[in-house]
Amino acid sequence: MKRLMLVLVPALMLSVVAANLPVTRAFAQDQDISQMIENAKTPADYEAIAAYYDKKGDEAQKQLEWHESLYKTYKQNPRLSTMRMHCHRLIGIYKSEAREDKMMADQYRHMARQAK
Repeated sequence: MKRLMLVLVPALMLSVVAANLPVTRAFAQDQDISQMIENAKTPADYEAIAAYYDKKGDEAQKQLEWHESLYKTYKQNPRLSTMRMHCHRLIGIYKSEAREDKMMADQYRHMARQAK
């Protein structure tokens, strides 16, 4: 029993820490973008913000494509209708997010052109 605890406790602690790392990094990036937006003055500043939104849009597009693929898989199995509904809802969310992020990137590129 002691051996099991010696293995399980560190493994559990490591998994908890690892699970929290991406959230921490994403939060830090969001704080950075807020500051970037607040301090933006030059075309390069606005282009950097546009690149941030391009990246967010690309991530949303990847999630959209992944959930569309899962939706097709779940559609073939009637027992997985709950999962299919979940994917259908997420498809709408990620489609909207990708569209909004692209629009934001375009707006900041326009601001970069005007700042010249």
